[in-house]
Amino acid sequence: MIDYKIIFESGVTETITAGSIELNDVLDKVEVKDDDGNEIDGVYLNFEDISAIIPQS
Repeated sequence: MIDYKIIFESGVTETITAGSIELNDVLDKVEVKDDDGNEIDGVYLNFEDISAIIPQS
């Protein structure tokens, strides 16, 4: 799993640990997945509200 820093348009930042974060244009959301490729329940991110997604090492 990798830590991702999410920066929102409002200036708020959040760190999320996930296997991957993928953009889903069809559903207008960002899919947060675990290492097995399964979507993590309870995490919903609207990509219109996000300024940046930065993987942390």
